[in-house]
Amino acid sequence: MSTITKPINTLPDDAQLSATNGQPNPGLSKKELLTQTTHRRDEATKLLDCLLDAKKISERNLASIKQDDLLKRVTGNSSMDNAIASTRKLIDSFNRVIDDLRRNLSEEDLTLL
Repeated sequence: MSTITKPINTLPDDAQLSATNGQPNPGLSKKELLTQTTHRRDEATKLLDCLLDAKKISERNLASIKQDDLLKRVTGNSSMDNAIASTRKLIDSFNRVIDDLRRNLSEEDLTLL
């Protein structure tokens, strides 16, 4: 079972953001963008693992006190289910971006990875 000891930083460093709109610096190379995106995907994967662990603990605790998850009773999904689904979608999005970046990298760029 994993525990969260510090928050996962999912935002790029300020130096990597443009001053105007908070978007990644357009001066980043494809290799740098691939590296950052892969790092963010890996952080999201760690978050997913923590959410899955937390859901098991929550369900076990609710069962031990014979209590229902009220949101799940009303909507069919618990807040943990929603967070897990959202995180999985985020990871899938990162994977698509990573695949696109790899397809568009030159052979020279790929050898540097």
